[in-house]
Amino acid sequence: MALQERAGPFTRLSEAIEPPAESAVRLELEKILASPLFRDAEGLKRFLRYTVEQTLLGQGKQLKEYRLGLEVFDRDASFDPRMDPVVRMAARRLRSKLKEYYAGEGKADPVQIEVPKGGYAVVYSPHPLRPPALEESEQVDPVPRLSRGMAPRKFAAMALFAGVSALALAIVWWNAGSRRRVTSASQVSSVAVLPFLNLTGDPNDEYLSDGITDDLTGGLAKLEGLRVVARTSAFKFKGKADDVRAIGKQLGVISVLEGSIQRSGSRLRVTTQLIRTGDGYHIWAETYDRDAHDAFAVEDEVTRSVGSALRIEMSHIEQTPAKRHLVDPEARDLYLRGRFWWNRRTPPTTWKSIEYFNQALEKDPLFAQAYLGLADAYFVLGTNDQALPADVFPKARAAARQALQIEDELGEAHATLAAVTYFYDWKREEAEWEFRRAIALNPNHASAHQWYGLLLMTSRRFSEATTEFQRAQDLDPLSLIISLDLGQVDYYSSNSDEAMAQARKALTYDPNFSAAHDLLGMAYLQKGFPKMALPEFEKYAALSGHDPDALMRLGQTYAAIGDRHRALEIIRAMENPTKGSYSSAYEIAVIYAALGEHGQTLELLRHSLDQHSSSCLLIGVDPAFAELQSDSHFQALLNRVGLP
Repeated sequence: MALQERAGPFTRLSEAIEPPAESAVRLELEKILASPLFRDAEGLKRFLRYTVEQTLLGQGKQLKEYRLGLEVFDRDASFDPRMDPVVRMAARRLRSKLKEYYAGEGKADPVQIEVPKGGYAVVYSPHPLRPPALEESEQVDPVPRLSRGMAPRKFAAMALFAGVSALALAIVWWNAGSRRRVTSASQVSSVAVLPFLNLTGDPNDEYLSDGITDDLTGGLAKLEGLRVVARTSAFKFKGKADDVRAIGKQLGVISVLEGSIQRSGSRLRVTTQLIRTGDGYHIWAETYDRDAHDAFAVEDEVTRSVGSALRIEMSHIEQTPAKRHLVDPEARDLYLRGRFWWNRRTPPTTWKSIEYFNQALEKDPLFAQAYLGLADAYFVLGTNDQALPADVFPKARAAARQALQIEDELGEAHATLAAVTYFYDWKREEAEWEFRRAIALNPNHASAHQWYGLLLMTSRRFSEATTEFQRAQDLDPLSLIISLDLGQVDYYSSNSDEAMAQARKALTYDPNFSAAHDLLGMAYLQKGFPKMALPEFEKYAALSGHDPDALMRLGQTYAAIGDRHRALEIIRAMENPTKGSYSSAYEIAVIYAALGEHGQTLELLRHSLDQHSSSCLLIGVDPAFAELQSDSHFQALLNRVGLP
């Protein structure tokens, strides 16, 4: 196979020069957009971001003037490139700006991005010179690379493979003490941290093995040039004995880090091993016997050793110990317990996690991660309509800001702050800046890409939203929720057939996945088949424990069928919820809209906006309100959430 074919989505300037890693291209893009030359050029920034993202997805050949006019420059379907040269003129200005940038501020950048004449697909290459050839003693034997290619909307493990560098140069590690004789492979650029085994003999220590797994995932995610699979996908293998080669194929990674913990009194033993998934080959392994209070130091050592074994840039890790606040060991233990309960994502366990995070902060008020835990917990309660927005979102915002006051480069805290800024404060531009900051600091944070995708989707920037959801799924390939986000984009952009296909794909993996039944029912409703939608929403209600969204869908469907009595019964049930449950005014408004009672719908939407329900961000794309789009009162509601 030719080098060009193996390179997947990367466009190459020369077959003789290896293209830069995708993460390096993204970092270069963010640097260009933040430069003084581009800072105020909003149109060119949007143009460059869109063309880079589409090229990375293998869509470079599809970047035609008509598509760019609609997607980037907001022209309508009547746009004629022959009469309106907006795209060509912008491309000329962009080429000029890039040339000026690389002649000045960017002359030492390791990557160069260009938009060649005659097309709109970007090309990128090492810059300004090809790296010097290796000495003969340093030469490595290349092996075939996995190609990720485009894979549009392929679901989970069926489709997404990371772009990786070649495996090479086995070296022998000889170490004293507990280290084993193992061999290392160079330039591996993707890894999954599998759930560490709890060998303490006490099931109550499960939080510790899970917590160390999470911390290692987070630490490795900060290494530049390394793709790290998200926790959600890696934990699908907890308690299973799958072969690492099969795991590598499902997660699209070249290596996995696995291990175990044992605790005896105040002593902690952590055993780790890095394995190449192609052939089960052990790249590196080590056992640490330490005081339990030294867990942070062990995690740093493991991260540094894995980075060294994979020959990944480790500047962040080298600086971290000097900068890191020395966390109180008891506070860290309480924090890990909090994360253990938070990861279960039910209202009771989320509230339980908040108790632990607060206890951790009582022990150590400068523990940034504990503030982040609080922010994430309150945010989940708010976005899932599991508590009144005004009761939880301000607390999430305050906790995220406190975390950033302590540790400004905590990308996950920027992501949570961005999400609160958007889903509760409805400040789109400010939230978008925070999302980009979060992604620049931690490109491996799948939730940042996912939440940013939701901002783009509700802003009707559907193509950009798809790009972010695909990026999130690349990092979290077994996440069914993210796969459904791709279907949501199809639904809200009126592509119900694609939404239906995406829902059915998810159901082939998990027939009891309630949200997939919801999406399938929504697509049936959109196509005008409410009687086919009804059994899907009934399954959604049963599987979700009668989630308020499920009740909303049932009421909406009964109204569409013409069963007004049952629709009103559901409204009454939602207006008088059982203790511990909560239904937003938005959900009830959807049912009234289906009943054709526009006055009541508008009143409830106003009330929902007063509540600052995050659901209100959907009003600009939700087909439930299609008949109200031209109503001046509805337009005023759109303006309140910053929508045109």
